[in-house]
Amino acid sequence: MRHLLGLLVVFAMTLSCTAQNEGSGVVSMDVNVADFASLIDTSSQGLLLDVRTNQEFAQGRIQGATQLNFYDSNFRDELSKLDPSVPVFIYCRSGNRSGKAAKVMKELGFKAVYNLEGGIGAWGRSQPISK
Repeated sequence: MRHLLGLLVVFAMTLSCTAQNEGSGVVSMDVNVADFASLIDTSSQGLLLDVRTNQEFAQGRIQGATQLNFYDSNFRDELSKLDPSVPVFIYCRSGNRSGKAAKVMKELGFKAVYNLEGGIGAWGRSQPISK
């Protein structure tokens, strides 16, 4: 019983680090490749957003992705032009930039942002990349 309780505590801590809801009705989650692919495939609406540079985007992307360069000076302004009620599936090279972008999107009032853990590098190990 003590072991089971310990496992439940670890599981709850993992969830609290991964999902950042804070009671605000906002969903901001880091998700693994399998879950990210499933979300994209099963979502009736949503935006697949690549926040890498133009050069990185040209080297390969997830099919159907739209690109906004995280390093552009007008990045925040471009994000604010998007519909915050539409779920966003966001990625970069490793998950770092997209994680930062997800925080900005949360500040801008986006309702659901799903960040790909490990970025396109993780994606490419098990899923196809488009050119």
